[in-house]
Amino acid sequence: MPEKLPYIFFTQNGKQIGKAVLLKENFDSYEPTVRTRCCSVEANFGNDLEAKPFCYDITKHFVIKEFYEDSDVD
Repeated sequence: MPEKLPYIFFTQNGKQIGKAVLLKENFDSYEPTVRTRCCSVEANFGNDLEAKPFCYDITKHFVIKEFYEDSDVD
């Protein structure tokens, strides 16, 4: 049941984008990975929140109802 398992969601410039990725297993920790082809990404994983605070307001987060299928993620 999606509301009981953890999931990852994505944001861009403070807005939620795309579908979520449902995590089938519950682990103690996860590591972010970004795979690109011919482009660049600037990511904020919270390493320096004073200098670069998150744009996304987690207090206004809504639970995502739409998830990518396993075949979409591979």
